[in-house]
Amino acid sequence: MERLQEALSRARDKRQESGTAVPRTPAEKARAVTPPTSATPAVPSNASYAWQSLPQFMPNEKLLKNNRVVSYFGGHAAQPFDMMRTKLLQQTKANNWKRVAVTSPTAKCGKSTVTANLAFSLARQSELRVLVIEIDMRRPEIANILGIKENLAFERVLSGQEPAEAHMVAYGNNLAFGTNRVPSANSSEILHSAFAREQLIAVEKKFEPDLVLFDAPPILASDDTIGFLDFVDSAILVAAAEMTSIDEVDITETEIATATNVMGVVLNKTRYSKSTYGYDQSYY
Repeated sequence: MERLQEALSRARDKRQESGTAVPRTPAEKARAVTPPTSATPAVPSNASYAWQSLPQFMPNEKLLKNNRVVSYFGGHAAQPFDMMRTKLLQQTKANNWKRVAVTSPTAKCGKSTVTANLAFSLARQSELRVLVIEIDMRRPEIANILGIKENLAFERVLSGQEPAEAHMVAYGNNLAFGTNRVPSANSSEILHSAFAREQLIAVEKKFEPDLVLFDAPPILASDDTIGFLDFVDSAILVAAAEMTSIDEVDITETEIATATNVMGVVLNKTRYSKSTYGYDQSYY
């Protein structure tokens, strides 16, 4: 038996030298160990690298509470924005929409606060990637509301002066803000240019967001938003209780409808809202 194994071994060596495969003996097959196979690791996409390149922003929780950005914390106080999030996602998925403007008839309606709350509510769904782009360049508020200290000027991205990542910050892995620390002197000309739209399309290609929220200027305050609405898929109109008139809502809705879809109207700054569904905090 030993001589037979030696003969087989010598024959195998000769065949290996000639490049011919040699069958193994049963004993050798038993001793052979097949290395474990593993799934090919997923290669991060270019968009993943783009998100990772953004500087991280850690909000000041006290400031967010003072500025009524309640959806950052979740819980009962965030429920109105979570409901808004759900309705928004239902409509965007049903209609294949991605770009949503948040605007108002006039100033001081709280549209930037609504945008920030909606953004953090969306970000709590980890499978979504959300970009918030501030195009209200006459009176930018997002950075002040959130406490972003970086000297961001997203208008420089729209005008092609600097890359997007130079004027954006990220919160986690799926929410990013492109804001402006100071007002712009020529916001209308920037927003209405074809070049700015090309820049926004390039940002979308780079970061591949599921949803882009545009914090847009008030409709009745200037022509900034009116000339931009045809770029978005739909718009949310924020009205302020005891401040915005019915006529202002009607006029603004008509202006939006001539250029894009009206997703809905949000009544903001209500001092008291009685539950009509029989649910209160103790229910949960």
